[in-house]
Amino acid sequence: MRVNATVTHIAPVNGPRAASPDDPVSPATSTRPSPALRIAFTHVLPLLIGCVLGQLLPTLAQMPGFRLHVLWIPGPLLMGWLLFTPRPQWRTCLLAAAAGTVLAFVLVPFVGLNGLIASAGELVLVAAAAWLLLRWRGTGSPLEGYRDIALFVVLGGIALPVCVAWWQMLAFPDTPRGLAPDVLLTRLLCASVSYLLIVPAVVNIARVLQSPERRAGWRWRTVAIAVLLLGALGVVWGMDWADGVMTPLLVLAPIPLLIWALIVFGVSGAAVCMLVVAVLAMQLSMAGVGPFAFWTPERNLITAQVWTLGTSCALLFLGALSEQKLSNYLKLQQAYRRLGEVTGRMLVVQEEERTRIARDLHDDVNQSLAAISICLSALRSQIPEADRHSVVELQEQLLTVSNDIRSISHELHPSILRFTGLASALDAFCIKRNARGALRVRCRIESPPRLGDDRELSLFRIVQEAVNNVDKHAHASTAHVLVTVRGEQLLLRVDDDGIGMPVAGSTPTAPGLGMISMEERARLLGGSLRIGSSPLGGTRVEVRFPLGDAATDLPPLRVVAHP
Repeated sequence: MRVNATVTHIAPVNGPRAASPDDPVSPATSTRPSPALRIAFTHVLPLLIGCVLGQLLPTLAQMPGFRLHVLWIPGPLLMGWLLFTPRPQWRTCLLAAAAGTVLAFVLVPFVGLNGLIASAGELVLVAAAAWLLLRWRGTGSPLEGYRDIALFVVLGGIALPVCVAWWQMLAFPDTPRGLAPDVLLTRLLCASVSYLLIVPAVVNIARVLQSPERRAGWRWRTVAIAVLLLGALGVVWGMDWADGVMTPLLVLAPIPLLIWALIVFGVSGAAVCMLVVAVLAMQLSMAGVGPFAFWTPERNLITAQVWTLGTSCALLFLGALSEQKLSNYLKLQQAYRRLGEVTGRMLVVQEEERTRIARDLHDDVNQSLAAISICLSALRSQIPEADRHSVVELQEQLLTVSNDIRSISHELHPSILRFTGLASALDAFCIKRNARGALRVRCRIESPPRLGDDRELSLFRIVQEAVNNVDKHAHASTAHVLVTVRGEQLLLRVDDDGIGMPVAGSTPTAPGLGMISMEERARLLGGSLRIGSSPLGGTRVEVRFPLGDAATDLPPLRVVAHP
């Protein structure tokens, strides 16, 4: 006797075998990118292109009328990649960044060897800072907890820019040591702002790409709204506010936008929006417009950089709270998913055990009882006529026990479900319940399409458990069972006229194993279980789930009703 339940989410034992060199390449394996090609597209090319552009921007910024260089890209880009890349692939990232740096200096040869040495030293310092951040981080992902963010602010926002500036002074011995305070402060702020803006954006975008469950807010409509809001911010900041009355409001204008981006897109969206807002603020301040344009372009840039540092640090710590809540929520979802898988497997094991017990009862115990009955028949012919009535009574009791065992065997494993379908199995179940108890079960079964053995068995078990609960706990005299098709869904409804749901305000009781079993079977069907008040005065148990492809080729409607 086979088991009428399957688990579709368990992988087959005999997985795909490894292809030998002589095997032909299948279409599925030929279209799958190799690990080397994937690393080239995800690590080598982005770092190579980013470092080339990042090295060229300072040179282009020296052209008249071109003032785009407000961020330093190569170092922060490399640090962001190292923080989410596994340690064995660090060498590939460092080589890609070094290759981009060399290529940039080949394209701009007048920079000289000193610039190449300065950039190489910065790459080494970035790798050391990333190693320290990963060594001192907690159990979560990079830049997720308050401790990780505080260490990142200290290392990436303070220590690393100072070390890079000191190394650049050593690499360029011809540069006068007594730089103007504004120039030195601008360089340090530029490096600090770059690390605090680019690194979180890279790390959080990589986290979203690696975790599909974090992409809930990234939709075309929300992205379009964000672009429109950023454009509106640029228009408002670009207006002439020479009187300075609106300056405080203009400085606070991006805050609602950043909070909205944090709520809708998560930390990744807030980091990207902060990057765009910071570049916009610094560009407008250098052009002499916006809320930070009151002095010379250099001092305006310093003011915008200081505002960016404060806002980005506050956003990082605020994002840590949001990220921790999201991580806890995802972990809870994963735990529920694993619990559902375990429950589904337990249901399968339960059905297997029921099938085994039903087979043992039917094939072994009942056969033994039949053999005992035959022996009693032979014994009856050998005893006197006056004593035969005792043997006859014993045979009748033995026959009653055999019928009870057969009934228990059929309830444990309804074989009629496999051979005749759900409607006939529920029909037989209602007839048996009416014949053996005081509860009157009225069934109206409008034949659904054949759903497969596992789905029909789940529906049968839900009806069986619901009627048993009514019989044990509801103190009801009547139960109504309805199975019908409503549109593209199958509806199962069990109503009773019992005592109903607990009164509002009373102490809630924990659901029993039967209720948990019904809920889990409904979930495995792809539907939902609802429990509420019934028009009959008692409780209603309702299960709905989509039929899907099973709704095709519906058989003629057949109604089985029991008064």
